[in-house]
Amino acid sequence: MTTTSTLVRRAEHPTVAIVSDGHTLATADVLEDESAVRVSFNVSHGHLPMTVRRELVDAVFELPLMRDSRTVLASVPLGDVDLLKGLEAHCAVVSTRAAGSTCLVDGTVVAP
Repeated sequence: MTTTSTLVRRAEHPTVAIVSDGHTLATADVLEDESAVRVSFNVSHGHLPMTVRRELVDAVFELPLMRDSRTVLASVPLGDVDLLKGLEAHCAVVSTRAAGSTCLVDGTVVAP
């Protein structure tokens, strides 16, 4: 199964999608304001290739707005360890807290 990362530009914000054989497997909506970048991760239910979550996080952090050191506020499905590990790989000083069925993640982008 071949997956591709696709950037969908909407008027108000970009969405990154991981697509395989015409089916969207995972998305991330990215919103930027003066103080932070807010990222909302969504992953399809069911069996997915092991690399989908990491590819999604990597694609988000390849966006030009993520190249500077800044605060990232992310929401991921509660218990999604692969997304959390991906965020930790790109951020410093990561903190997490549960909010219903979501895990809220605060971090700072590590500048290259």
